[in-house]
Amino acid sequence: MSRAAINEFLTRPAPVTLTPEEIGPGPIVEAPGETVDVWLRFVEIRVQERAVVLAYTDRAVHVEVTRRDGSTYRVWVWRGAVTMPGRDR
Repeated sequence: MSRAAINEFLTRPAPVTLTPEEIGPGPIVEAPGETVDVWLRFVEIRVQERAVVLAYTDRAVHVEVTRRDGSTYRVWVWRGAVTMPGRDR
């Protein structure tokens, strides 16, 4: 792997995920992979993306987002940041 590729990887922004304390102590329920719209928080900006639900708790949702370049993010977000497609876009 080239130094440029490593630098690109290291400097690529990633969404901010919730902490374990924010996710909460409740049980984590695995989800069937429903497609949703989700607001992601990056340090610089907030964006709404299409995502697949992986799991959830009573206050948070674990989603996977696939970007146009094929990269994926797995991030925990607040339940209120998730809507069914077309309802909040």
